[in-house]
Amino acid sequence: MLFLNAFQKLVFPTNRMKILVGIIILSLLFLGDRLVEWTGGTAYAYVHILYIPIFLAGFTFSMWGGILTGVIAGILMGPHMPTSIEYDLHDPFASWFLRLVMFSLIGCFAGVGAFFFKSYIKELEIKHTLDPLTELPNLNGLTKIFLELTSSSPAVTVIVIEVFHMQEINTAIGSEGVSTLIKQVSAHLKEVTGTDGILGYIQNNRFVILASQDNQYVNILKKCEALSDLSYQVNSIPLFVEMRFGISNFPKDDKSLDHLIRKALIAINLSAREAEHISYFNENISLTSERNLMILHRAKEALANNSFVLEYQPKVFLKTEKIMGFEALIRWNDSLLGPVAPDEFIPLIEGTLLINPFTKWVVETSLSRMSAWYKEGILVPVSINFSIRNFLNPTLFKILEDKLSTQKFSPHFLEIEVTETAVTTSVSSIVEPIKKLRELGMKVLIDDFGTGQASQQYLFELPINGIKLDKVFVQSISHNKAAEAIVKNGISLAHQLNLEVTAEGVETRNQFNLLNQWGCDIAQGYYISRSMSAKKATKWLKERLELERSKKKTKLP
Repeated sequence: MLFLNAFQKLVFPTNRMKILVGIIILSLLFLGDRLVEWTGGTAYAYVHILYIPIFLAGFTFSMWGGILTGVIAGILMGPHMPTSIEYDLHDPFASWFLRLVMFSLIGCFAGVGAFFFKSYIKELEIKHTLDPLTELPNLNGLTKIFLELTSSSPAVTVIVIEVFHMQEINTAIGSEGVSTLIKQVSAHLKEVTGTDGILGYIQNNRFVILASQDNQYVNILKKCEALSDLSYQVNSIPLFVEMRFGISNFPKDDKSLDHLIRKALIAINLSAREAEHISYFNENISLTSERNLMILHRAKEALANNSFVLEYQPKVFLKTEKIMGFEALIRWNDSLLGPVAPDEFIPLIEGTLLINPFTKWVVETSLSRMSAWYKEGILVPVSINFSIRNFLNPTLFKILEDKLSTQKFSPHFLEIEVTETAVTTSVSSIVEPIKKLRELGMKVLIDDFGTGQASQQYLFELPINGIKLDKVFVQSISHNKAAEAIVKNGISLAHQLNLEVTAEGVETRNQFNLLNQWGCDIAQGYYISRSMSAKKATKWLKERLELERSKKKTKLP
């Protein structure tokens, strides 16, 4: 970096540097004149040392500076400088004048060459610091501007603008259309920024605005709020463009532009989750982001080290209170992070490629436990949870099919659960995968029923076996008429579609009785039992089955 700065100052000298170079050139001319005289005159090679100040003048002061220095050097080596001091010989006019012309031509060529060289360097710098599509400063250009701003301003606000849903837009209008759209967005942002800040484009559909005063960035944000009302049109196709804004501050949040942009993007990710358009970075966000990265890192190690644990929560039939089966629930107690809640680590894993090996581990561990129960003669159905990304992975389906083919028990003992929210956003893409699961002999259940979209059209579009009423509604049925209505309607609708209904989160006898009264099929929750380790679940299952057998015997005549 120091070398590049020194090189830039030499190629494009400041006025102060030009004065210094001018003094050096005059000094070199004087020293050259003295050296030629001390060494005996122009007949010797020392006269060529004067090319140095001539080249330097041409490079620094352009063509005319080189010519002028060449003329001065030619005069110094002209009629007043002997060819040989020892013999008191002088060059004829034609000789020293030709030397003067040659010196001037060398200065001219040095100046012309310097002009083309500097033009080339400027072109490279433009390519290095400007985005070719928008002609706005890129990250390199913004970094240079940022350093200039921070050297003169005590505070700088960094606003990162991210254009969302570009993948869908790219599918609709193609890459050329996206380029046209980015140009249009760039033009609008230029109008918004005006003279209040400096706009740049850092690729990946992200813009950056640098503002050096508080009132400037406030004005910009006010104008940005109006951008959501603007319409864009590419190839006669009207487009809605969603933008989100993340804000970080120098020097409060960081002193590096790269880090400030990263932190503003962290704020944008938070705003996307909370449906906010503008979000400010703070240290709490940073800690959350760092923890998320640590969780993903440790989760990868946990998979490799088999550190995850499956626990099993029982489900019972409401009418008979007999054991129906279990739901396999993942638990994780990390040596560094301590106990990590599934609600915290599973959404993170679902957003990465870890989800497929993670689900593969769940499948293998569940089948291993079911196989052990089968050998003991106590096998009951077990349900496991699938992410929406699992349904789009044919490799996982092949593994599932292969694993089931090696088991002695029927595939219908394994049930697959997927959340309603995931289903309602991807109905068309999971119809065939669900059919495949059904063909393999497994049941498919919609988990967290009631928390998804208002439309429940998917219930007759998907070949599912049942629904699981979300615990938020189940736990409120004793005191909330709205929750009671939702649960009753859910049970009625499911039964009309020949779907089995499971109620999650049953915690009291009153809830259990009400659900039974309304015709719900299966209950799951703390009232029946908390989730248990495989060993405890096996013991619980044996005792429960034994109790059911003894009850059955006492009823016999």
